[in-house]
Amino acid sequence: MKILYFYKFCLLGGVTTQLANRLKFLRGRAEVHFAFLEDYGGAGAFEGYTHVRILRTTDELRSYIAAHDFDVIITIDTYELYEALGPAEPQKVIIHEVHTTYEEPLRKLAESKDSLPYHYVITPSAYMKEMLERIGIPDAFHINNCLDTDVFKYEALPGKRPPTILWVGKLDQHKNWESFMNLAGRLNAQFPDLHFLLIGGYTAPEEITSKLQARAEVLELRHFEWLPKVDYEEMHLYYSAVAESGGVYVSTTGNESFGMTVLEAMACRCPVVVPDVGALPELLDDELSVSLYASGREEECAERVAWLLEQDGLRERLKTLGEEKARNTYSIDEVGKAYMALLERFVEDVRTPSEINLLTKD
Repeated sequence: MKILYFYKFCLLGGVTTQLANRLKFLRGRAEVHFAFLEDYGGAGAFEGYTHVRILRTTDELRSYIAAHDFDVIITIDTYELYEALGPAEPQKVIIHEVHTTYEEPLRKLAESKDSLPYHYVITPSAYMKEMLERIGIPDAFHINNCLDTDVFKYEALPGKRPPTILWVGKLDQHKNWESFMNLAGRLNAQFPDLHFLLIGGYTAPEEITSKLQARAEVLELRHFEWLPKVDYEEMHLYYSAVAESGGVYVSTTGNESFGMTVLEAMACRCPVVVPDVGALPELLDDELSVSLYASGREEECAERVAWLLEQDGLRERLKTLGEEKARNTYSIDEVGKAYMALLERFVEDVRTPSEINLLTKD
């Protein structure tokens, strides 16, 4: 099977990381190609893999598709693919994969769903499947994102560290970094020795980064560190250090189609405190749900963090449960088997269209 993935941004993290994780399972089982419109240095996630291309124009993408006999072509929230596709080819499977929760691309999908030449829609959570149903796309398939549990695992580190509160993400309104800074201000007054670590934002404009630094000064945070960028292979060390310190990972996001950084933290035995939005309750069900707080309630988030800082027994229980869930449910091998089986069914179905109603969506 020959597969082409197409996404707008070749950027470390997010979708690019997920594609690199899939490659680790698909390699040797399929010939996989990756094409991007814009290069932000994310090719390193593929560790020198041959079939990674930056195709900046429709003509370049069209030529690349014409030069390869792909069985499956997958676009991830990127509509430029459809401009490059030629006349419908009955033997090729076209998949539209939805990871975004942003209103504009979802509205575009809803408005153009009857004219776009895709066969199937895939999305990474039950939450997103339900969202797509609400906008008139009832037949999406839910396949979890996967995590490289060989990379993201707890690693004991030498030395003793002060309790640290970690936040990871882009410095944008969606991830809501300003809410994290408000949280840091609340906790700083209560726990003078608490450390705060913010990772992310190396692509943010200077206006935003200056605002972040000014905010830290106004809040008079005693121990605050901002790391604009951390190599993917080193992130597990930060999650592990926070876990070992007695601290927690905090999210203040406004919505999540999945929640990869939350899962990464869990895999490294780092307790989390996250809002009850999007797909995050799927990651934190049953006993793990004590880590959820009502979205937008900064005071409740601060109270939940303060409570976990002082509950050693509960912290250990959450560390074990989180690690087990990450490894048992979201590993590359576990998700990869289901994902590959679904693609094989799609290919078979498109080549024998009379059987289209045999597919079961869940």
